[in-house]
Amino acid sequence: MTAPRPPAGDPGWRGDPGWRGDPGWRGEFRFVPYQVGDPGRAATVPAHPDPQAWDQPDTILDGYLIGGPDTPPMTLRAASVRGRSHRFYGRARQDAYAVRRDERYVVLAVADGVSAAPLSHYAANVVTRHGCHEIRAQLATTAPEALNWSWLLRVLAAKVVAEGRRQLGQPDLPDSEVATQLAATVLFAIVELAPRDGYHPVHLLAHGDSSAWILRAGQHWEAQQPIKNEGTDLASSATAALPYLPDTPPVPVHTVLAPADVLLLVTDGLGDPLGNGTGTVGGFLAEQWRRPPEPLAFAAHVDFARKSHDDDRTAIALWPGA
Repeated sequence: MTAPRPPAGDPGWRGDPGWRGDPGWRGEFRFVPYQVGDPGRAATVPAHPDPQAWDQPDTILDGYLIGGPDTPPMTLRAASVRGRSHRFYGRARQDAYAVRRDERYVVLAVADGVSAAPLSHYAANVVTRHGCHEIRAQLATTAPEALNWSWLLRVLAAKVVAEGRRQLGQPDLPDSEVATQLAATVLFAIVELAPRDGYHPVHLLAHGDSSAWILRAGQHWEAQQPIKNEGTDLASSATAALPYLPDTPPVPVHTVLAPADVLLLVTDGLGDPLGNGTGTVGGFLAEQWRRPPEPLAFAAHVDFARKSHDDDRTAIALWPGA
C-alpha cells in the first residue's frame, strides 16, 4: 500500500509525486460484512433509527481481560447488535448484556426483550444490570451452589414492573398490563476465576430461551440447555419472560470450563441460527472464536447475515486460557 503524502509545508513533504516516506501511522480497515449461507434480501436493507429510543444504540461491544490479583486472566468479548428487521422498521434494539466481577467470580448476563412488547429494551437492561448486581452481592456471603435463584427472579420481576410503571407514567398499572409493554428473557452465568483441578466451575440459570454453550477445545459446540424447538415438528417462538415467573423453581446448570474451551452466552437471535451447533453457523462461529478476536471483529461476527434470521443478537464469550 502506498503511504499517503503529508500536506505541502509539512516537514516530511518532499515535493515528489513518488515520495514514499513514513507518515507516522500504521493500520488499514477493509470490511466486507459476513454472510453465512443464503443471506437473503434482508442483508442489504437500510437501517433507520427509532425516534422513540434515540439513546438505545444500534450496536454495543466490549473486550477486555478479567482476573483477580491471584487468578489467571480470562479474555472477554461481548456484543449486542440490532437485528435487520428492527433496523429496517426503525425499532430499538431490545437485547442487553451486563458483566460484573469481584476477586473470585465473574458474573455474566444476556437478556432478550420480547418483540411484541414495545418497551422491552427497558426490561432487558433492568434484568441484566440489576441481576448481575444482586448476584455479586449474594456471592459475598453465599456459594454459587447455594444461591436463591427463585428469590432473584422475584426481585427482578418486581423491578421490571416498577420500571414499566415509571416509563408508562402509571404507578398503579397492574402487573399483567405492564407485561404487555415490557418483558425479557434472561440468562446468567457465574464463572469461578480460580480453577479447581485445572477447570473453572460454571453455574448457569436461564429464564426463557437465551442459551449457553461451550466450545469444547475449539472443536464442537456443547449446549448447556435443551435446544430450542429440537425434535418438534412445528417451531414455536413462545418463551418465558420476566415479569412472568416460572411455575416451578428454576434449576441451575453446573458445568466446568477447561483452559482450551470457550463459554458462550447468546440470545435466541444467535441461538436460533446456531441450531444444535453442527451446521454452517456453528462451523463459522467455531472457526472465528477458537481464539479471542478483536472486539470490533467479534461484533461483526455476531452481525452476520443469514436468510430469515433478522432478530436482535447478543453474545458474551469468555476464554479462560488468555
